[in-house]
This record gives sequence, C-alpha cells and structure tokens, in this order.
Amino acid sequence: MSGPAERELDRIGLVYAVVIRLLVVAVPALVSLFTTTPKAPVPAAFVIVGFVAWNAAFALLMLRRPRIWLMAVDLVVVAAVCLAQVWTAIPDMKADRISWVLVAASIIVVAYQFHSPTLFGIGAALVILVAYLTGAVLADLQDWTFAVPIGSWIAVEAALGRGLYLLIRRGGRMADREFARGEQVRREAAVADAQRADEREYLASLHDTASATLLMVGSGVAAKPERWLSAQALRDLEVISGQADPVDGDVNLAPMLRHVVEHVPLHIRWRLPEGAVTVPAVVAVALCRGAREALTNVVRHAGVDSAEVGVSQTSDDVVVWVRDEGAGFDPALIADGHGYGVTRSLVERMDRMGGQAVVTSAPGAGTEIRLEWSP
Repeated sequence: MSGPAERELDRIGLVYAVVIRLLVVAVPALVSLFTTTPKAPVPAAFVIVGFVAWNAAFALLMLRRPRIWLMAVDLVVVAAVCLAQVWTAIPDMKADRISWVLVAASIIVVAYQFHSPTLFGIGAALVILVAYLTGAVLADLQDWTFAVPIGSWIAVEAALGRGLYLLIRRGGRMADREFARGEQVRREAAVADAQRADEREYLASLHDTASATLLMVGSGVAAKPERWLSAQALRDLEVISGQADPVDGDVNLAPMLRHVVEHVPLHIRWRLPEGAVTVPAVVAVALCRGAREALTNVVRHAGVDSAEVGVSQTSDDVVVWVRDEGAGFDPALIADGHGYGVTRSLVERMDRMGGQAVVTSAPGAGTEIRLEWSP
C-alpha cells in the first residue's frame, strides 16, 4: 500500500503528464494547421482539430478520475492519428523530419508512463510505435528500413519516461518510510514521556501519602495509636490505589480541600471564600495534595500545632496557601533539590499543571506556601 508521499507524487505526476501532453500536442498541431499544406487539407484539418479537442477532454477526464478504459480509448485515438499520416503528412516530407505527429507520439508515450500501469504503458508505447511507423510507410514518407531508426526513438523515450517515473516513486516510498520511522520514534517518545510522567506522579502521590504518614510515625508525632492516624492511613491507601480523586470535569475546590486535610493532626484555621471555587478535577487534585504535603511539613518540622489554610480566586488565578508560625527555614538551603517535598512534590507538580509553588520562609519567622494556578 502506497504512503502519502508516494500518492502525492502520483497525483502530481498525473497532473503534469496530462497538462504537458495537452500543450505539447496542441501547439505544433495547430501551428501545422495554419502554416503547412498537407496531402489532404480537409481531412487533415478534421484530424488536427478533433485530436486537439480529444486531448483537452482526455485531460479533464483524467484529472477528475483516472480510468483504465479511458486510457484504452485514448490509445485507439492516438493510433488512428498516427495511421492518418496519409492525410496529415506534408508532401515530399521524409520520415527523418520532425512532424507534429512525431512530436505528439513522443510526448504521449512518455506521459503514459506517469499515469498508467507498467504493462499498459509498455503496451501503449509499442502500439503507438507500430502505428506511427505504419502511418509513415503508408504516407510514403520513407521505406521501413529508414523509418525504423527514427520511430524507434519513441521506444527509447518510453523507456526513459518509465525509468524516471520509477525513480520518482522510489523516492516517494523512501520518504514515506522515513516519515513512518519518524512517527514511530515520536510515538515511542510520547509513550515514554507519558510513562515517566505517570511514574513521577505516582512517586509524588506515594511521597504525599504513605511516606509522609510513616515519617510522622517515625519522627514520634504519633507515639501511640491515634484515631487520626488510622483514618489517614486508610485515606493514603485510597489515594495510592486511585480510588479517592475525581479525574474528569470541574469540581468545587473547598470541600475537596477540607476532606483531604481533615485527618492531619493540626488545628486548621480556614480562610475560604463564600462561593464555590470551581476548577478542573486534575487541578483540584494537585492543589489538595500540595496543601496536604505542606501541612505534613508543618507537623514534622514547624514545631507548632496549628496552621492556616486559605483559598482565593480572582479572574486571573486560583491560589491555595498554607501558613504557619513555626520554626521556619532558609529556602536557599533546599533550592539545590535536596528537599524532595518542596522541590518535587510541590514545585514540580504545580509546574506540570501549568501553575507554580511559591515558598516564603525564614528561620524563626514561620512559613507560607502558595500554590497558584491560572486558568
């Protein structure tokens, strides 16, 4: 099955073949009609005008839809014109002189190679060659021994035309193969990128949930069995298994945010707008998980038991912020990537959503983390 480049080359070849044939046949034939006196002027005039008109009709029909029967009819017409040299030939003209019939036969056998099947193109060249030589002998332009070398050039032109056409199609096939290979490489790269993105998102989810919970237990936040700890572990399991978060449509951010952080062992001061804050579900998931990670950091590092969580919305963006009045830290110390929770779980997640995470903190001055997303 041919590819798009090969099909386009076939289309262009067809257009050029029939259009150039039309022009090359029409110009010398009409010039001959008005500038020479053939053996039978009246029949010759009918042959020339009729053949030019047929070429125009043939070009239009071929450009609309190429058909093998149309080419067969055309071959009969061309052969008849070659045999009609008994009328169209100029008196005392020899077969080695260029006539409009020879010009027409030459361009037509070449054109056939660009818009017909191989066997038809070869057969058509032979039929036209025999018809031309026969017409030349019947018109008494020369005998067979002299006419054959001149007419045989038609066969050479047909062979060269077919060879050029095959080279062009070969180039089209090579272009299609290269294009297909490029598409395959792009698809594989896209699949690999998607897999890496899924892996990063899974690792980030794992860090936000189970890892964060285990770190809190390991750091002594929960020294004994706590109700909030079991609830948070159940929530972690739901998130990791993909059962907790919506994936389609728009959602109200505030209720989701409350649900995600309700099991964090902190006293939360809420700053929420009165109306609904509607965002795409995937953005809401990223903002909620980012807020939970920020609160987990408060539990582990800030040394306080409360934090403020707020949501604001303007025409330009949606912001979720988490503030605490705890120990704080120097953001420059984690800018090199050693702080996974800030650099990857927060910053990289927001980057993937087309937003940003802004961390403001200083030792002894508390911390504010702003998660910003613009529609």
